[in-house]
Amino acid sequence: MTFIMPDFSRVFCMSKYCTRYSYVLFLIIPVVLILFWLIRRNFIKFMSKAEQIQFDNDRKRLRIIMLITRSLIFVFVIMSIASPFILESRLITGNPRLTILTDESNSFDLFEDSIGEGLYEKIKGKIPVDLRSIGSEEESAIGNGILNNLEGGENMLVISDGNNNKGKLLGDIILFSSSINSTISTLNLKPKANDVGVIVEGPYEVIKDTEGSFMVRINNVGEELSYVLEILLDNEIVYSKEVRGSVNVPFTKFFSEGVFHRITAKIVDIKGNDYFNQNNIYYKTIKIVNRPSVLFVTKKSSPLENEFNKLYDVTTTSTIPPELTNYMTVVLNDVPANEILPRIDLLEDYVADIGNGLVVIGGQNSYDRGGYKEANLIESLLPIRVGSGEESEKSDVQVIVVVDVSGSTTEVYGSGGRIEVRDYDQVIKALAADVLNSLDDKLNAGVVVVGTPKSPFVGVVSNIITLKDNKKGLIDKIARLQGGGQSAIEAGIKQATNMLMGVSGGRNIILISDGRGLFRDPMLNAEDAVRQASARAIKTYVVGVGTKEKQETEFLSNMAAIGQGVYFPANSQNRLRILFGEPDEEDEEFFNQLAVLDTVHFITRDIELDVVISGYNYVIPKPAARLLVTTNKNIPILAVWRFGLGRVVSIATDDGGRWAGEILTKQNSKLITRSVNWAIGNLGRKKEFDVTIRDTTLGESTYVDVISKDLPKQEGLFFAKTDVNYYRAEFEPEATGFYTFLGADVAVNYKEEYSDLGIDEKFINLINSTGGTVFEKDDLDGIIDFVIEKSRRIKIESTNYTWPFVLIALVIFLIEIFIRRLWENKIIR
Repeated sequence: MTFIMPDFSRVFCMSKYCTRYSYVLFLIIPVVLILFWLIRRNFIKFMSKAEQIQFDNDRKRLRIIMLITRSLIFVFVIMSIASPFILESRLITGNPRLTILTDESNSFDLFEDSIGEGLYEKIKGKIPVDLRSIGSEEESAIGNGILNNLEGGENMLVISDGNNNKGKLLGDIILFSSSINSTISTLNLKPKANDVGVIVEGPYEVIKDTEGSFMVRINNVGEELSYVLEILLDNEIVYSKEVRGSVNVPFTKFFSEGVFHRITAKIVDIKGNDYFNQNNIYYKTIKIVNRPSVLFVTKKSSPLENEFNKLYDVTTTSTIPPELTNYMTVVLNDVPANEILPRIDLLEDYVADIGNGLVVIGGQNSYDRGGYKEANLIESLLPIRVGSGEESEKSDVQVIVVVDVSGSTTEVYGSGGRIEVRDYDQVIKALAADVLNSLDDKLNAGVVVVGTPKSPFVGVVSNIITLKDNKKGLIDKIARLQGGGQSAIEAGIKQATNMLMGVSGGRNIILISDGRGLFRDPMLNAEDAVRQASARAIKTYVVGVGTKEKQETEFLSNMAAIGQGVYFPANSQNRLRILFGEPDEEDEEFFNQLAVLDTVHFITRDIELDVVISGYNYVIPKPAARLLVTTNKNIPILAVWRFGLGRVVSIATDDGGRWAGEILTKQNSKLITRSVNWAIGNLGRKKEFDVTIRDTTLGESTYVDVISKDLPKQEGLFFAKTDVNYYRAEFEPEATGFYTFLGADVAVNYKEEYSDLGIDEKFINLINSTGGTVFEKDDLDGIIDFVIEKSRRIKIESTNYTWPFVLIALVIFLIEIFIRRLWENKIIR
């Protein structure tokens, strides 16, 4: 059995002078006071008072000397117990060494050959250097190549275009290398050859009798080339024009007939040398789907009816019919409870068992104004409860803020050609301070930090306390945090969960992180920790740090979704204030302005609302619901959840007829139409037979998904049943072009290796932001000086000075003995 001694150290420093157990110094004052009391006391019984006075007078001077010497002895002994030491920094030359990694993938053929070999020959006689290869032919696994050669504390020169299309994310690997004191640099390369490539972007599915929007992007590397761009729709030319250089060409098409359509974009008549011809043609398929059938139940004329008729096959009624199977979604517009209750069992079966959608829009005859509160069966179907919260002087809302200060310590900002490098952990701590400031003073909050320099990389900054009168102290503690350690989000979530298990009320975690520096397993473990917290009725909210390009957005948004919370991108503290803050008493007129809380949900993604409503229904979202939109005063407006196999949307304002007229504008109306689209879900689920195949590239397989009562048969494909009437087969293409399976088209394009050619600017930005440098290819002295400089390390050493204090205490003790002997000899004589 192994026993691990607990660490009681509490280091305190003034300049370079420190003590390891600083709290021991507080014993000095009580020890001196006790000595003073003991030395003044007489432990001898006297025959008379006069004899005692005479004795005290004779020993008065000796007692003063003993008080001084004994006090000094104890002071120096206590100081030695406090373990004093001096911190000294020392520059270590280290072992300068360079590893050159050369990109052997085809995309790098656009640049000069043998640059790595040439540098190796020139440098090898001056500093130790290794030459290795990464990438291969049509796979640019740059991240994997760096990771395989990464050991720690070394310098790498990666000669590559930075286009990473296989394996681990390049950004993660560069950040990880920075955390283990390795630097990654590259060369400022110019292409030796020219190339133009084309891709087509746009939706896979388009609703019949609507317009589809597409973008054709041309990427020109090297010298600007002139060429003719042709765009064909079902083999008919819809665009043909001579253009030059990199361009983006948008085009739209109204689709009124057909099931599948084919778009082909070609680059022809190129004037100049084009290195790769694989990427001169791009194929794309479009699936035309019938307008989804929607039942619109309203007892009044509604402005939404015109909007719905543009997109859906709408049936408008004033009551809920006895048969709903023909509709993909039912929209109830301001319908009172007494109109719903006779069909409530029908609605529940329709949504839960069949997997359809339900959208309930509020108004003056629904929710709190329509008897929903008394009708419990209606409430059980909806993601909300009818009613409103009550305010009090004290709050039972508990919040733990988890601050991630791990990973990279610098971030690059550029404007006007100027680059500024600043401490990234300072950005995180400033954001954490803003988050705390956005919380209502009545809340109870604690702070946990992850990514501290020492294992286990997690610590408690503050236990749960009321924020009132304590907010400034918490912010001061956050400002003094030291970061740069290993990311430990899982441990931080578990620590926060343990702290919240001992309190009652609403329990919440707010994670502040960029999500970077984690591999797949730690990410899954962190998500599992959030899942366990959610099972204990603890919600997890996530605040992203940095721009979208510098966050693991998918990981962070998944964490929030699993934790039944909301993901807030950077600079979204105003949205966090809506949930946990107290609205300002200024600008009363804007209290009913709508605000998007969840920006990653299908309904609210990339939506900018500019809506002020004059009325709303009082509702409270259920714990399992996702709250997407509120007012600025945290009044819930739009919430969603999954009910059985189906989807339910609750909108707690009206259809725009009286309260929410501004929601009918072109930009704002997307909130309603997307709500209906989300409730509809899979457009093909009502069909007896349907085939869906997503476009792919060479080297990547795709799936053929079929809805059918019988096992589908297709030469070259082997189908397996995945659900009732659902079948799937895997298709691995061998050539580019269009293919047809069971009447459905699929496009196969050139390999990703030939897409987005040229130097990746994100790669250059990552190099600059993590301590690396972009060198000119002939700057040998700069490369060597950089390696030598980076190999130098400042080593902090501590010198223990316990023994001088013990020695001084011993000398004082001997002096005291000498003085006492002199005094005793004097008394005897």
